[in-house]
Amino acid sequence: MPGRSNDPHYSLGFLLHDVSRLLRRNFSRRMAHLGLTQAQWQTLAHLSRCQGVNQTKLADILDIQPITLARLIDRLEAAGWVERRSDPADRRAFRLYLTGKAQPLIDEMWERAADTREAAMAGLEPAARDAMIDSLLAIKRNLVDAEQRAATPVDATETEDARRHG
Repeated sequence: MPGRSNDPHYSLGFLLHDVSRLLRRNFSRRMAHLGLTQAQWQTLAHLSRCQGVNQTKLADILDIQPITLARLIDRLEAAGWVERRSDPADRRAFRLYLTGKAQPLIDEMWERAADTREAAMAGLEPAARDAMIDSLLAIKRNLVDAEQRAATPVDATETEDARRHG
């Protein structure tokens, strides 16, 4: 469609940001009765998907500073929802785990997440839902691959060849 590529209303980045923000806002409203902050429920949700992760990796996943996560984990630990265990491979590091007390909370979070997802996808046929998820997974893979390629050092001989022939 002419003009769509220059229209910010059709920008992939803006749309993903707006949809993500609205999903978080909708979910936060559904979780408000539990008194959890967005940072707390996001941390618990990610931790439920990757138990035993170290704090540095979880901070990276959450896109927050490690010191910010450490304070957040302190609060979650004080509430009895998270425990730190020593990392057998690095005595300075900790691995993070949900406690048994957290499981009912996690179960409710996933129920509210399903409600949020249903509200967001209302009116979309199952095939359209599946196609959207598949497309987003493909976009995610492409971006992860691009980040990995960007982080891989270029062979010195390739760099020298490029300089001579560039």
